[in-house]
Amino acid sequence: MQININMKAYWFISLFLIFISLNYRAYTQEVQAITGATVLNGKTGNSLYHKTDEKSLKVSELYIGGEIENEGKTDLTKFYKHEIIIKESVLTSENNVEFIGAFRYKGYSLFDLLNPHLLKKKNVEIFRPPIDLYVVIENDKGESVVFSWSEIFQTNLIHQIILATEVAPIKSYKKDTEYKTGEQWKVISASDLYSNRTLENPVRIMVKSFDQKEYVINRDIQPLYSHEIRVNINQDSSFVIPAVTETSQLSSYNTSFFGMGMGYHDNKSFEGLALKSFLENSGFEYEQNWIRNGLVCVASVDGYRAIFSFSELFNRYDQVGPILSVSDKDEKSGFYRFFLPSDFYADRAVKAVKELYFFKIN
Repeated sequence: MQININMKAYWFISLFLIFISLNYRAYTQEVQAITGATVLNGKTGNSLYHKTDEKSLKVSELYIGGEIENEGKTDLTKFYKHEIIIKESVLTSENNVEFIGAFRYKGYSLFDLLNPHLLKKKNVEIFRPPIDLYVVIENDKGESVVFSWSEIFQTNLIHQIILATEVAPIKSYKKDTEYKTGEQWKVISASDLYSNRTLENPVRIMVKSFDQKEYVINRDIQPLYSHEIRVNINQDSSFVIPAVTETSQLSSYNTSFFGMGMGYHDNKSFEGLALKSFLENSGFEYEQNWIRNGLVCVASVDGYRAIFSFSELFNRYDQVGPILSVSDKDEKSGFYRFFLPSDFYADRAVKAVKELYFFKIN
């Protein structure tokens, strides 16, 4: 009799432990990747970001497709959540700045959501590197925003773009403020200066490779050199950036130059001219739709190319933009080399740049 009781207790304890084990991940999912201030009720701590209650936003079904494997609806329960903070302001159609509010958001990282879907690039036989890809996110109203693949997967700071499922206002303690939080989940990019890429109720994510223009690959060009860059903007206007003769105003960035394939390269720094200054001198206007749906293809004379979103180049919260680096190895790198300091990998530092092609998705 004693043995039977002990055996029953043994099986009961075993089943209980199995239950706890199976449910541990679900139990910890909400807090696995967010800050301890959230988990431990930051209202009583030092964090000024966690003094207000968060609000749950309505979540819709999400389809992920395009040039990837396993297209279809996404099971969000498989992913952990991340937390970001942001001061939201938008650039209006009149190019004025409208402040929306300061918020703490929690949600699913775009990095995490796309990570399980291995790429199936349609142009992989012609151009293998995953640096000519971009991501279009659409909502139920047909509105869209774009991100380059590289600003999701090859940047120094990952998990800065999320699909937010919870929100809490960040309030100042002297002045009472009320910031509207909305009701539906939304795309949020913490790395943007202006929050024009915020998109409510996303329902579809599509991965695409650049196909707006053809660049023929020719690895036998000698010397690899371009004496100027042609800038083409949405096939509407163009201008030329010639080789500079005055180098006293060059900006300098130090770097650890590390490629996806070959690892570390001995390029300790890059000196060049801010790309933004060339655009401003040409009369280009930074209107809001460029921020939401603009992309830039940087192409070399040998057909090598890389895609950047307009926002990651010119709408940066850190305001550390790209330069056209003046090369001291003209026969190998061309006159100009494109360089964006926020990239973790060196592969988008296109050398012998021949063209900058600006285009919009919508």
